[in-house]
Amino acid sequence: MTAIVLPTDFSELANAALPWARKMATTLDAEIHCLHVVREEHYYGGLEVVVTESLPTGEDLVASATQRMERYLAEQLGDLGAKAVGKVRLGTPFVEIIRYAREVEAKLIVMSTHGHSGLKHMLLGSTTEAVLRKADCPVLSIRSAGVKFVMP
Repeated sequence: MTAIVLPTDFSELANAALPWARKMATTLDAEIHCLHVVREEHYYGGLEVVVTESLPTGEDLVASATQRMERYLAEQLGDLGAKAVGKVRLGTPFVEIIRYAREVEAKLIVMSTHGHSGLKHMLLGSTTEAVLRKADCPVLSIRSAGVKFVMP
């Protein structure tokens, strides 16, 4: 079966790609593979407190995200049944998106861009930009409705 990868961080901005993934899946008679990547260091990077209890492990974070993925699939793609697949990975988002797309032999990756620019873009990077540059298959990048380009 043809696969389309739909990366998500479960945000409203990420959901901008959802209708496009649905359209492409209908056109190609494809499965939609929703992928969420847990970035372990992202959760702890800004912590400046003394921790008296142990922090969740990467496996704990993946288990929690897997439950969230199940809810996401039911709410957003429940009508597709077996044509909607959910997967959660631990790692660097753009690397895991590309790796997963290769594994399922995806014909397309459909993802939104959060529109970071300037210093925020330099500090956070752009997952969408990295996927666009490095993926083996075509990537459809959707700008979220809430992201406005301001002319200089």
